[in-house]
Amino acid sequence: MKLRRGVSLAVLLVLAVSVLAAITPATAAPPPRPLCDACGESFEDAAEAHGLTITVEQSTATVVVDESGSATWVVRNHLGDSASTTRLRGNESLRTEIADGAMRDVAFRDVAISPDGVMTLRYRDPDFAEPSVGGVLRSGAFTEAYGYRNLHGLGADRLTVEAPDGMRVGWTVPGASVSDDGTQFTLTTFERPGFLTFTPRGSRLGPVVRLLAVGALVGPAVALNAVVQFVLPAGALGLLVGASGRVLSRRDPPTERVADRVGIGLLAVGVLVTALALVAAGGVSLLGGVAAPVFGVGIAIAAIGLSLTRSAIRDAASYPALVVGAAVGVTVAAGATVGAAIAFGQNGLTRSLLTSLLPLVPLFALFPAGYALGRENSRVAVGTAVVGFALATLPLASGAVLAPRQWVSLVLVYAIADLVGALVLGSPLLVSGFILSRTRPRSDSGSSRRG
Repeated sequence: MKLRRGVSLAVLLVLAVSVLAAITPATAAPPPRPLCDACGESFEDAAEAHGLTITVEQSTATVVVDESGSATWVVRNHLGDSASTTRLRGNESLRTEIADGAMRDVAFRDVAISPDGVMTLRYRDPDFAEPSVGGVLRSGAFTEAYGYRNLHGLGADRLTVEAPDGMRVGWTVPGASVSDDGTQFTLTTFERPGFLTFTPRGSRLGPVVRLLAVGALVGPAVALNAVVQFVLPAGALGLLVGASGRVLSRRDPPTERVADRVGIGLLAVGVLVTALALVAAGGVSLLGGVAAPVFGVGIAIAAIGLSLTRSAIRDAASYPALVVGAAVGVTVAAGATVGAAIAFGQNGLTRSLLTSLLPLVPLFALFPAGYALGRENSRVAVGTAVVGFALATLPLASGAVLAPRQWVSLVLVYAIADLVGALVLGSPLLVSGFILSRTRPRSDSGSSRRG
């Protein structure tokens, strides 16, 4: 009865996280847009939507922040001479309509155009920054999540942010150039989002209060990311590994004959997985873009199976030995994956390919985890699986603090992929480790039951 409850709980956890992963990406990632909507090409698109064809030859934006945290955006678009530019000069209502819809999340104030074609647009953002500890103003306007945007690029050729009177620029966006007096910073590119802070002049605790101000803002997001990307999937994996141990333990103990065939069984599984990857890479859309990683896993499992066909290797089996074997398996699988990606024409060492190597760790961690299960050491077994999952998941958390809404969905997808891949492709390794442990003497080092 307890076994059924444990399995049911694990399944419910996996299903809950899967549903969230399926729903969240569709709602949390709006279309990409530049930091300054009313600048450059984005403003050209807004004019085109009204039947005008204009060319923005140069675009600058200045954001003036006041002591309350509100800000005024002043955008200057230098328009090329054209019939549409002439039409804008003579039609105030058309200028207003275009300018009003060009910049989102702010309040439109006014627009004017000079005789030489410089269109000046003004907007007001009452929530650009907010007061925090120690008199610090903090702003998430240049981050994706807290501005409720999917930011892509600067939009302007140059953007300048001026600090409120009596304050200095603290934290800035990566790549910003801060003036010598600290009253403003300038961006010419925008590649990575970041928080802004403004601290009172003369404050001796500036670095500390800046850290506290941003920490108070991102703390809940960090906690949410930790639960979603690690706690739930790792808990489900731990429950499933523990439940697997109970199921395997209820079966008749494996004989020496069965143990002798572990290597042949793994070799067959490895060959089958490798063949599946080759078929997929040959044009049959079975695996999508993961043909290379699956190929690597198949090669590594086959290599482990081949080594286990030797009685000397099987006789030397122990938990530490299988940990080493798992590490070798990860290395072999990673090397084979990279080689297969090049052979399959998957654009070489891309970020996507390198990310796909991370699930190899929890997959092969099931090998020593199965051994620990066979020695009736469920704590070590579950701990081994969870640590392997953590090693694969934590590198994906980079940037999650700055964009929790978008990254939570992305990390959920990776977490589910890691979990499913580890359980499906790693189950033969887990069973093999279990069989090897059950045919070893009970005095095997590191195999005694703890706790």
